[in-house]
Amino acid sequence: MPDPKSYARRLVKGSAIVFVALIASGFIAFLLRMFLARSFSVEEYGFFYTAIALVSFFALFRDFGLGSAVVKHIPEFKLRGQYGRIKSSMTFILLFQAILAFLVAVMLFVFSDQIVLAFSSPADLAIVGMANASLVVKILSIWFFVAIFSLTFRWAFQGFQNMPAYALMSFFEIFFVLLSAILLVGLFGIGIGGAAYAYMLALSVVAVLGFFLFWRGYPRVIKEKVQITKSLIKKLFVFALPVFIGGLGGLIIGYTDTLMIAGFWSSKQVGFYQTAQPAARILWYLVTPLVVVLFPMISELWARRERKLLRNALHFLIKFSFILIIPAALVFIAFPDIVINLLFGPRYLAGTTVLQILAGAAIVYMLYAILVSVINGIGKPIINTKVVALMAGINLAGNLLLIPTYGIEGAAISTFSAYTLGLVLMFYYARKLVKFTLPALSLLKTVTGGVLTLLIIFGLKSVLVLPPWPEAFVVVIPSLVFYGVWVLATKAVTKDDLRLIARILPMPKWLVSAAGRFVGR
Repeated sequence: MPDPKSYARRLVKGSAIVFVALIASGFIAFLLRMFLARSFSVEEYGFFYTAIALVSFFALFRDFGLGSAVVKHIPEFKLRGQYGRIKSSMTFILLFQAILAFLVAVMLFVFSDQIVLAFSSPADLAIVGMANASLVVKILSIWFFVAIFSLTFRWAFQGFQNMPAYALMSFFEIFFVLLSAILLVGLFGIGIGGAAYAYMLALSVVAVLGFFLFWRGYPRVIKEKVQITKSLIKKLFVFALPVFIGGLGGLIIGYTDTLMIAGFWSSKQVGFYQTAQPAARILWYLVTPLVVVLFPMISELWARRERKLLRNALHFLIKFSFILIIPAALVFIAFPDIVINLLFGPRYLAGTTVLQILAGAAIVYMLYAILVSVINGIGKPIINTKVVALMAGINLAGNLLLIPTYGIEGAAISTFSAYTLGLVLMFYYARKLVKFTLPALSLLKTVTGGVLTLLIIFGLKSVLVLPPWPEAFVVVIPSLVFYGVWVLATKAVTKDDLRLIARILPMPKWLVSAAGRFVGR
């Protein structure tokens, strides 16, 4: 009989490790974005991330969803002591990726000039330069191939629930990109080609790191013989193919907005969008660590038939995550100009409206991402496939309808609409399969508190005449205090929740006691 507390400890420990690593990685990623945004023109910055989006668009065709299959099946193989199947699965996926990645990389390399012309306007090329733009695509095609080694080890670490190794690889990848970019772009002045080299070199180093960590950490797997059987391949593809089909929708949602903005407008508009989008995704860090740890753990709980434990964990997780993300999103909605100016500079302030829309979308995405982990974790990826296909249809139609007229704001609205549809459908299936109930009353209280807090923020902004930074400080502090008091006073958080949070997070006893007095019994 598994101990519920042991699952809680693993979830908390794993989430804390990934959370710290992702916060550190996110901070470094923004240092990188800030550095590149200030080192390049808006057009160069926009083209570089158009190229990243284009090359990344082919990522799903590199593994056909087999990475998710490895993460799904490693806990099962480990539970049964089938370490040979783990090694065989990893070997098969690496070889499979190598063949497909090589073909895609060659295509991108050979047709780099034609690709540049298809996604760049004459005005863009006048600033970026045809030779520089083509070089970026060529280098990123090699980066695309090198990624297969790093990804294989990351999937393995996630499947083994080795969150320190998983987080370490994520951290050092972006860390080495930043160091290489500072050296190649800042010191040697290579330009956007230097940024592409930085991505490629960093991924190569991290692949070596992943091999070393796996070799040291899993000698039992290393010693096993590779036996790639038809039954193993079938088992992997049964899970992978629905993930792949669903991933096609993910590609549409994740990359077509950037590519369509480049096609219908210009690299400059992409530059504005590619500052607002990553700024809004800061909010994703509040849920991504939990999702990374939750997926393999749900798989194990489902296999052990621990349905009640699973439902209780999800109930608390959704409520706590929602309460946490609301105030952060409010800051982004109320002060988008300060956020963008701080991170990227005044040249990118045209993206403020996009940031406000995507900050709202981040709230919806948080709930959606948790429910996706539930559906995939219980072995029902076909459901995710159907949902993402519908989301992709809404997103693609919205992009085609809105981007030509409304530009980057239209792309943001399409993204918001797609995630909203996905959340509604995922909740329907989670409720049906896991018998999961949404903590509706707590969420309603939280939303009400969030709306009131936002009204207070805008009310204070309308009467105060202060420079941006002092205004933000004077407005945000009392508004967030009001939000916290509201959440406690309306009992959106219960005493049981506070006790659990106190065990999870290092909080002073006086703070827990004070919060408890607001909550009451």
